[in-house]
Amino acid sequence: MLLAEISRHSFQKTLFINMKHTLLTIITEIVPSKRSQLDQLLEQIRRDLLTNTLINFPSISLLHFASFVISNNELSPQLLIFENNFDGESSSYLDELLTVAGKGLHQIYRCCSAYPVNGSTAELRQFLEANIVKPNAYHIGNVGRKAKIIKGNQELRELLQNYLDKLPIVIKPDNVASIQLRQEMQAFVKAHANAAIYEQLPPHQSFSEKFFPRFWQFLLIAIILALIIWHFPYTLLIMLVFIIAVAGILRLKEERDPVIIPPPSVSDIEVLIKTENRFTQNHLANITNIKPGMFRLILLKVVLFGANLLARTSTKGKLSGIPSIHFAHWSIINHNTQLLFLSNFDGSWSSYLDDFIDKAAKGLTGIWSNTQGFPYTKFLVRDGARDEIQFKAYARNHQVASLVWYSAYRDLTVQNIDKDSEIREKLFSPLSEIETTEWLKLF
Repeated sequence: MLLAEISRHSFQKTLFINMKHTLLTIITEIVPSKRSQLDQLLEQIRRDLLTNTLINFPSISLLHFASFVISNNELSPQLLIFENNFDGESSSYLDELLTVAGKGLHQIYRCCSAYPVNGSTAELRQFLEANIVKPNAYHIGNVGRKAKIIKGNQELRELLQNYLDKLPIVIKPDNVASIQLRQEMQAFVKAHANAAIYEQLPPHQSFSEKFFPRFWQFLLIAIILALIIWHFPYTLLIMLVFIIAVAGILRLKEERDPVIIPPPSVSDIEVLIKTENRFTQNHLANITNIKPGMFRLILLKVVLFGANLLARTSTKGKLSGIPSIHFAHWSIINHNTQLLFLSNFDGSWSSYLDDFIDKAAKGLTGIWSNTQGFPYTKFLVRDGARDEIQFKAYARNHQVASLVWYSAYRDLTVQNIDKDSEIREKLFSPLSEIETTEWLKLF
């Protein structure tokens, strides 16, 4: 079956190809009397993640990551949050999801409010679509690489790695020139792999995606500002006064906002740790209450809008210098009262938070300082996450357990995926001797 899945893809060579991924969550209120029943269903999936009869995740070919978490806000109805990170449009994904797991989803969502009594496939689809929440800001580490391609590239690398491991039995690699060794590897692949391996992979990002993220939005803003300035000569002065006023209000609120960050309980941490560090990757779900008032809500939306524009220019998993994030997103949920953060990342929880503090403190402070219980902040982005002890306590206090978490390639890091892709991309490409030597170092 080696690389058979790759042959199903038609790889376009145009500069403006769009290998789109979609991140969304389906959020529904849980019927309190059915919470126990829901817990049993999710536990059934968790215990047998890869072969359970409710949701057979490996059979969903478009899927990268998925999770189920439940909100823990005592002041509002508990929410079932179903995370989905996948290839293509939501319509195609829902077709496949319902085909593979329609019966299991029916059992799960019978535990939620407003679910139709009959729960036919059409009604279930309508129910899911009605409860979709799209992110306010998101990041994708390995842009432009479909789940099937990632797994196919991994299979190719493992095939070549096994070949190289056995090579010393026949010849001594040190006595073989790099170009000759690569030619022998090419011959081996031709003899053992599907012909689709010769097809060229598309670029990670198209020219338009890399250099013109949300171009129409920037253009619209520029046109509006130009028209305002043209018709109202004092606009720049008014804008300056407005910015100063906003900064003043913000600073006043920052001084008055209570900062109460109790240490997380040992029992809560033990529950969370049970789901962590089982594989190369980890999952984080964080739900925080947005500070009251329209000022904070609007400010949060503006910051997330800006963060989303910046995230669109990232190409190899680095968001604000963090190289370990596969998929992550922020969504304002629960009638604009809460901020949901879901992340699929490499390494441990502690190292991930350390990266936040060392490499992305200002950006994260700009977002989360608009939520309750965040460390003391100045002018939206100063201090805040820099307070390591308080920030980690805040993160643990608002973390919710990943009751079900699935990864289509749980033993691969963001860097592994990039290396596997580079091996595939350059296997049959013209390379100089120096370039060939560098390529061989990828193994």
